[in-house]
Amino acid sequence: MKLILYFILLVIVLGASAYLVFLNQQPVSIWLTPQMGEYAYATYQVPLGLLVLLFFFSGLVLGYLLHSILNLLR
Repeated sequence: MKLILYFILLVIVLGASAYLVFLNQQPVSIWLTPQMGEYAYATYQVPLGLLVLLFFFSGLVLGYLLHSILNLLR
């Protein structure tokens, strides 16, 4: 029963993520450095929704890892 609930939660999260990416298809890039002369470094252009999801899920993973490390140190 617990596995079925996890699967339903996974489907809901994937559906909401796909909907967010579908609504925010405008390509954006992150500027890594200011323009100095003729050089400026930026990332590749990716859809805004995908970028938001990338930072959200990487924050979740980072928070989980920090929580796990702090529990190991106690």
